Amino acid sequence: MKNDALKNFALKAKRRLSGREERCPAKIKVITNEDNEFKSKVEYLLSQEDVVTNPVHFLMDSKVLKDMDDCEKERYLLSTLDKYKRFRSQIENNSCENKFCM
Repeated sequence: MKNDALKNFALKAKRRLSGREERCPAKIKVITNEDNEFKSKVEYLLSQEDVVTNPVHFLMDSKVLKDMDDCEKERYLLSTLDKYKRFRSQIENNSCENKFCM
């Protein structure tokens, strides 16, 4: 079901880019690197020995997501992915520096 939502978001984005669908009004939210709760979730995911099948679902707040419209959900999903990518590279770089990687 989550894959269907992601496919739906991608199709809507493609239609917007081609001009076949109206653009969503932009709401800007500043995402800081001070989000310790999110960072701890990313660290938890990276420390797992088993494969985590749906990390995005684990990182997103379902209570917040429930009250959003489609445009807000799409923006929330993309910002969560961006934030995850940033924190993951930050954590990997820190661990590499601690192990004296080149």
